[in-house]
Amino acid sequence: MLRKFILPISRRRHPLRRAEGPTTLFWAMLVLAMVAPSHAEVSVDLLYDFRHTTDPADNGNNFPVVELKLFFPQSFGSFLMKEEIDLDGANHNPSQTYTELSQSIKLGSATLWGKPLYVHLGYSGGLGSFGDGSGSFYIQNAYQLGLEYPFQVRDAFCNAYVALRYTSFEKPSYDPMLALYAGRYFFNYKLLIANSLEGWTTSRDHGESARRSDSGKFTSWELESEAWYKVGKDLSVGAYVRTTRNVYAVSDRWVVYPSVGIKYSF
Repeated sequence: MLRKFILPISRRRHPLRRAEGPTTLFWAMLVLAMVAPSHAEVSVDLLYDFRHTTDPADNGNNFPVVELKLFFPQSFGSFLMKEEIDLDGANHNPSQTYTELSQSIKLGSATLWGKPLYVHLGYSGGLGSFGDGSGSFYIQNAYQLGLEYPFQVRDAFCNAYVALRYTSFEKPSYDPMLALYAGRYFFNYKLLIANSLEGWTTSRDHGESARRSDSGKFTSWELESEAWYKVGKDLSVGAYVRTTRNVYAVSDRWVVYPSVGIKYSF
């Protein structure tokens, strides 16, 4: 379970350079995803995001979004990948790409309330453009290391983790993060309703000259709610709503970004 950390922190007109950070973790997660054969669950979501309608002050347009999700259960844990492409450029060309990866690894025989504990590894990052491609920005690399605990409450599947989050600013930020996911199927697996909540902090001082007078940290929250109803063997229709604070902009405002669309599962 990973979610978005989309705060653009560098909006300079420059050629994209290689982002710095502990990329060893990134590659280790990809290797772990391939070492144990299993059946992967893959889906493609085609959404239309109405964020301009609900928050016109920060968003100039509503736009389509493409999401690719891959869940790969393994004998020792599970691998999750999410790739999001925002089509908010001229003529709906891609304006932003965002990647999330997570890997859980069973922590030996350690248990909590009779359920196994896992090590949680995570990565997120991306890049985008603005001004019809005249400038670019990074979604800075962020890495997570913590403990993960999957469990069930009645018929709902739940997952929680706490982690230390490293963000590769010029002056790195080390922050606590917590996350909780709960999802449940209804009507003989035709309807899925799921919610995820995440909270984390970020340093205001990124080490850049324009920000060196900033101090302290700000807190970000994101609640993602989704409902999907299966209308065919592999096809579902539904809605996806993000409720956030200090995720897309540090404004200390709560904003709601609703989307509707279709999901195709392989």
